[in-house]
Amino acid sequence: MLHELASRAGARHLPDERKVTIRAHWAAALVAMSSAILMTWPLAANAGQQVLRGVYFWDAYTNAMILGSRVDAALGRGPLSLYDNYFFAPLPNSIVFNENFFGLSLLFAPFYSISGNPLWAYNLTLLLSLALSVFFTYLLVLRLTRSPHAGLIAGVAFAFCPYVLFEIGRIQLVATQWIPASFLFLHRALEERRVRDIIGFWSCFVLQVGTCLYNSMFMLPLLVLVGWVLLARQRPSRRFLYWFAGVGACAGLVALAMVYPYFAERSGFNLQRSVDFASNYDGKLGFFANVHQTNRTLTGMQHIPDRAGAHEEIAFPGFSVLLLTLIALAVPAWQALQPLGAKRALRGITHWLGLGLIAVAVTLLGRSMLPGSLVFVGGAVLSARRQVPQPFGGARGLYLAVLLLALVLFVGFTPLHWHGLPVRGLYYYLHAYFPGFDGIRKVSRQALMTSFTLCVLAGFGGAWLFAKMRGESARLLASALFLGALTWELRSFPHPVERVWGGSDVPAVLGFAASLPPNDLIASVPQNTGRQRFRGDAGLTLHNYLALYHKHRFVNGQSSWQPPVTELARRALDRLPDDGARRALLAIGARELIVFGEDLSAERQDLPSLLTARPNEYRRLFQQGSDSVFRLLQADDPSLGLLEPAPLPALAELVPKTMLRANASLAPERALFALDGKRNSFWTSGRVQESGQYFELQLAQPRQLLALEIEAPGRVMDVPVSYRLSAANGDTDLGVIAEQSVVRFFRAQVFSPETFVFRVVFARPVDADRVRFTVAQPVPGQFFSIHELRLYAAPVARP
Repeated sequence: MLHELASRAGARHLPDERKVTIRAHWAAALVAMSSAILMTWPLAANAGQQVLRGVYFWDAYTNAMILGSRVDAALGRGPLSLYDNYFFAPLPNSIVFNENFFGLSLLFAPFYSISGNPLWAYNLTLLLSLALSVFFTYLLVLRLTRSPHAGLIAGVAFAFCPYVLFEIGRIQLVATQWIPASFLFLHRALEERRVRDIIGFWSCFVLQVGTCLYNSMFMLPLLVLVGWVLLARQRPSRRFLYWFAGVGACAGLVALAMVYPYFAERSGFNLQRSVDFASNYDGKLGFFANVHQTNRTLTGMQHIPDRAGAHEEIAFPGFSVLLLTLIALAVPAWQALQPLGAKRALRGITHWLGLGLIAVAVTLLGRSMLPGSLVFVGGAVLSARRQVPQPFGGARGLYLAVLLLALVLFVGFTPLHWHGLPVRGLYYYLHAYFPGFDGIRKVSRQALMTSFTLCVLAGFGGAWLFAKMRGESARLLASALFLGALTWELRSFPHPVERVWGGSDVPAVLGFAASLPPNDLIASVPQNTGRQRFRGDAGLTLHNYLALYHKHRFVNGQSSWQPPVTELARRALDRLPDDGARRALLAIGARELIVFGEDLSAERQDLPSLLTARPNEYRRLFQQGSDSVFRLLQADDPSLGLLEPAPLPALAELVPKTMLRANASLAPERALFALDGKRNSFWTSGRVQESGQYFELQLAQPRQLLALEIEAPGRVMDVPVSYRLSAANGDTDLGVIAEQSVVRFFRAQVFSPETFVFRVVFARPVDADRVRFTVAQPVPGQFFSIHELRLYAAPVARP
């Protein structure tokens, strides 16, 4: 009886059925929460002081900080604008370097506000997201199949698929609940045509945008396909379409407000991914045979990386899912073909094989999957009007089509080569013509979408099996056995865990730092060279999380992509108390320095005493045990202000590169790369800057020189901003013609590195045939690099 009642949950209920249906949903919710706790065990045992030690576990520190930043900004508890996170100061809109988390922070906020322990709030948000993913997938499959047992199996299979458990350290890729919820409400909206379901659909999509932009973009083509087919089948009224478009426009404005900084900051930072770069992360069909090393059951399928880099080659959906998907596709195909007789069945099979072969031939001849896909879709639409067996009919056929689209997009830019030439994939056109896709790096993360569609199809297979069983007891037993098999197959528990400071366990130095003026920027050491806690990427990222306790923006930190100013801060902190390092930190706004003395490496144990020995430059504000807070003095020194480049003289003309030869104190054989006009080639010293390193230009004949420019895209901090520029003319030494004795940075270097051009305009024209650019005070920890060097001279007088 429970099966029959709960199976109607996607449709309208009679009043006396609602209580039983709600009880069924509560049972599903209990299983969802229990599975989240079990599959992540022992996380829940001490959620306030540990994280799961999965791959890239330290991303949990950053994600906790971003979630806390959203809440603190909304409540006015930190010096944050709506688009700021605590790290990467002094840059505004630092949200653009990670996920925005506007949506996920709605789940995080109550836990964070109640406990004050961001780690506890983060872990509970993770567990709740996993449980919601189970529950919404259950509701979607229940609606499609009328089988609650199949829905629960599909939910567990999706929420804990091997790809999700591989990414368990990154909540944005694990919080998948809005994906099934979006599809659920899309079905409800288009099939039942209620305004509340329209609002539900667009709300879920906006929440997904505020959880993970990757998955929002990957989900969008699949939603369009489902929506297009349902519109064609349901033919809703014009009034419904107005409501759908109107609510969608409102949702679009909310989503645009969330993603606006990502587009606004593109001119200043390289936030786009080229085709060549992103295609390195295409999905491959071989990934469907891989699980990660965290899987404790399918050890023979564990993927062992054979190359450096963060390649995510995991896409296996699970044996149970594959078995149920096979049943879902094979059984109805057999049932549909059997009544037709051998001749008509063979004709139908031949029709679809022929259409597929024609589509493949068009793809190969055109070296693009786009024309082949159009041929296949056109043929499928025409076939629907004829008496041809339809593999794409009904809800099951719709999700088969969604699976094919997900697979085609998963294989990315170049799914194959034909006669040695690449065949362009459908994903290329999304990257090239739809805003946002060109910011995506990991194309292979679409493994989540293939897993989702396979789990939905598996729900149809499960529904068929459960329908063959007699009695609710048999279904409950079979469901329990399936869930047990899934749990064992996908098992990665008990997880190793990483203990983290949390709650009252954090050092007192953070409490003192919280009392500092709210707009002061803070730096912290050690970064990644500590004895125990602050080591490697995890050590760098731990500072991100600790900002939730001192609630100040800070100049160091870590992410998968770091702006140049943050790398400058990191290298400057490693070289304190060097004067150039101190000036660099002050120039970018750092005012206090937290020293976790107990974790300083043996070589840096004397850092506090070295700072104390310079009372005109550093003042100790706080000390408890080996931990200290120092203030950086002389912040009002006018020579620390950020510069604007001087404009080129009105009559300056570029000296032709054919008239120039280059030489350098280091790597002179590569000096010509600074003059070749190619963006991807450059000269570099190959070692950190030291006083006296130089780069020299020789002119074929003397010119009246006016200015010099250096470009170093991607390496803007490699330009020596403390320099001596000397010149000569024949045997005559003209001495120093321009000089900056101490490091002094430019505003564009910090706030808009993509537009930065280093330029020195001479105080007066200089007749010279040789110019030497020499490092004075080194930029701490940076190489000396030049992509392009340009000389400008006065026009040559012409007779």
